[in-house]
Amino acid sequence: MSLSIRWRLAAGIVLAFLLTMAVIFVTVRLSLERILTDDLDRGLSHDVDRVLAQVTLVGSLEDRARLQEIVQRNSISSEGQTPFITVIRDLQGQVLAATPGVTADKLALAPGELERLLAGGPLSREVDLPGGREFRVRSERLTVAGEVVGVVQVAEDTGAAAEPVDRLLVILIAEGIGATVLVVALAIWLSRGAVKPLQRVIDVAAEIEASDLDRRIGVKRQPSEVQKLADTFDAMLDRLDRAFQEQKGFVTDVSHELRTPLAALRGNIDVMLMDDQLDPETRGLLERMSSEVGRLIRLTSNLLYLASADIGREPERRPVELDVVCLEVLRQGRDLRPDVNLRLEHEDQVTVMGDRDQLKQMVLNLVENGVKYTPSGGDVTLSLYKTDSLARVVVADTGPGIPPEVVPHIFERFYRGRKGGTGLGLAIADRIVRSHGGRIDVKSEVGRGSTFTVTMPLQWEPLPGSPEPGSR
Repeated sequence: MSLSIRWRLAAGIVLAFLLTMAVIFVTVRLSLERILTDDLDRGLSHDVDRVLAQVTLVGSLEDRARLQEIVQRNSISSEGQTPFITVIRDLQGQVLAATPGVTADKLALAPGELERLLAGGPLSREVDLPGGREFRVRSERLTVAGEVVGVVQVAEDTGAAAEPVDRLLVILIAEGIGATVLVVALAIWLSRGAVKPLQRVIDVAAEIEASDLDRRIGVKRQPSEVQKLADTFDAMLDRLDRAFQEQKGFVTDVSHELRTPLAALRGNIDVMLMDDQLDPETRGLLERMSSEVGRLIRLTSNLLYLASADIGREPERRPVELDVVCLEVLRQGRDLRPDVNLRLEHEDQVTVMGDRDQLKQMVLNLVENGVKYTPSGGDVTLSLYKTDSLARVVVADTGPGIPPEVVPHIFERFYRGRKGGTGLGLAIADRIVRSHGGRIDVKSEVGRGSTFTVTMPLQWEPLPGSPEPGSR
């Protein structure tokens, strides 16, 4: 699942803060360790210089008692601890004097280290002594009468230098945790404020429908990116609104222009069919022409209904004898396909409040859909029931059925799950039913047919759970 911009922004702020804190921690630790180590080396340098001066006064390495006295004088003991260690060696590495209780071998120089010491300046390094203590050791050459005769080593416990670093790190970590919590809260607050203008654009855009293109986002004094997005979206809506209005006007005009000549054409064809002198071939041609003209008239009626519904025209609310409407549809539907057995299976006398023309168009579309897909010799039944305050119109066919994956889409405009048709009949029927406060339910089994059940209130009160018009 992809994170939203708000959470990405908050995560980015927190991550940047954590990375910055990590860099600060590492930099402070390394810098402080370097500073304290340099201070320790300077102190050890003074200690070594003091020991060298005292040994030089002795003038010889033969008097080991004097050397041991110098070593003990420069090794300060405190409560049994030995923070300073002093060792004097000859050039062969033999210990001439050392702080008591210290394993001087741990401070011994390797051959390479001794060579570097004799060839250059002092040598500093860390040494781990028994007890888990780390010492910083400084080694310098011992010169008597201008001749290098030995090595003086002074070591000091690094705990005194490491303790401030550890304390500072504990303080920094504690403050870093607190600051992270604060930054997380601040990042969430800032990210919410940053995307709030964008969320308004999203909310308004989600509310806009094809029948409501006059809505605009209309935000002002927003961040430049959001303002530019809103202005661009409003400009796009202007273009869509103009195009939609032109399309609706075109459909309405064309439908109106087609209805009159089509009605006249069908009337003339029906008059010609009344001639008893027509030969069978001519009569068959005229009957097919009449059927196709009827189909064009129904298509035109569908387009006109869509045009009127899209501009928000409300259906009339008058008493409609639904049983009479079903009988009219039954007679009209039998002319659609004489090879399909269309019959009225059950009929109750039902009067509903609604628009008669629209209700007839709804029933006719359902019957036409069943007749269209039922094979020759199959059955299509139309039934009308009245139960309490509800009317039910049931259209069942013995056609090929509708695949389960197609059923959720059959009421979508211009969707054609099967070959043929315009994809308008069921969409219009569904919209008419919903505009009258009802709903259509479909049961279908592949190979055994489909059943469409229209349930609607007698007094035009929306049924519980029925969608609003235009919401599908």
